[in-house]
Amino acid sequence: MKIELKNIHHSEKLSEETNAFSANLYIEGKMVGTASNNGHGGSTGYRANDVKGQKLIADAEIYCKGLPPIKFNSGGEDHFLDMDLEGYIDELVDKYLQDKYYKQFQKKIKSDMEKGIVVGIPDKSYVLWKFNMPLEKIIAHPKGPDLLKKALIKDIISTLINGNKILNTNIPLSIFQAVGLNENHYIKQFTKDDAVNKNMKRPGRKL
Repeated sequence: MKIELKNIHHSEKLSEETNAFSANLYIEGKMVGTASNNGHGGSTGYRANDVKGQKLIADAEIYCKGLPPIKFNSGGEDHFLDMDLEGYIDELVDKYLQDKYYKQFQKKIKSDMEKGIVVGIPDKSYVLWKFNMPLEKIIAHPKGPDLLKKALIKDIISTLINGNKILNTNIPLSIFQAVGLNENHYIKQFTKDDAVNKNMKRPGRKL
């Protein structure tokens, strides 16, 4: 069964214990009603627009109860909740937010890597080590590669621990290799994570 949310409106400000949102609920391609949560830790509610919507929602409730349980971790232990339509809707909202934050992360890091060297954990968080001119101009300058090598040796290499990597995709690999870095220290492209941290950037400093 196809269950979807469209026209999702999410409020970060109102999201305290749960995601505050409102959306139109679609089942089998038909708008059957709405779904929402006030963000204060209460359950997600949904209601039908009409009798036909009620029938499709009832069918969706039965369908969701037959799905695998929801797995989550609390206190270092895995727990399971029986799936139902409410839980299914909550997972749709989580997926929507994950995709949203991922796109924001990609857009922001693409902008920041033009300003300097970006170090962090792929798709989660990073620090920008900013230069006084665009990185593209530094690389193109005759002395630019040497400047980048010095910056890597002096300030960057020591930070490449605990999963941190250089996230730039606009620095020639030859520069990394010249200072002894390998593929464990940098990435070639971004990969999507299961969960995206909304604290995508922390204040950096200028080199």
